[in-house]
Amino acid sequence: MRNIRRFEPADLPIIQSLRRKAFEPIFASFCNMVGEEIFRLEFSDWDQTQGDYLHSICATHSGKEVYVVTMSEQVVAFIGISMNRQSGKGEIDLNAVDPSYQGQGIGRFMYEFAIRRMKETGVKVVKVSTGADSSHAAARRAYERAGFGASIPSIMMYQRIA
Repeated sequence: MRNIRRFEPADLPIIQSLRRKAFEPIFASFCNMVGEEIFRLEFSDWDQTQGDYLHSICATHSGKEVYVVTMSEQVVAFIGISMNRQSGKGEIDLNAVDPSYQGQGIGRFMYEFAIRRMKETGVKVVKVSTGADSSHAAARRAYERAGFGASIPSIMMYQRIA
C-alpha cells in the first residue's frame, strides 16, 4: 500500500541515497551526450550540487514542502513542491522514485498528490521541468499521465572553448 507523508529530518539520508540512485543513469546519459571532457567540466559535481540542493529544500524555512512516498513503511520516493499563493503559481521541484520501484505508478501517484495539494492552497497553474532526452522519457510519461501536456521545448548546447 502506497502512502505519502511530510518529510521528516530522519528521512534525509534515505532520500539522498534514493536521489543518487535515481539520477546516476541520467547523468551517465548526459556524459554520453556531451562527451567526457564537457561532462567533467560542467557536471562532475552533480552529486554534491544536487545533494546540497535537496538538503536546502528540506530545511524547515526553505519555503518548500517535501513529501515522501512509503510502501510498507519504506521510503521509496520523494517530491518537493513550491507554491506562491499570491501569484497562484506552483512548481513540482526535485523528485525521484527509487529505481527498484519505478514503473509501478508511484511517480503519477505523487504528482497527482502534489497537484491536489497545490490546488488546495489556491494555485492556478503548476509547472514541472524535465529533460527532453531519452533518459527522462519515463519521467515525461509520468508527468503526462498526471495531466501535464502544454510544454515549451528547449535545448541546452555546449561548446568547449579552452
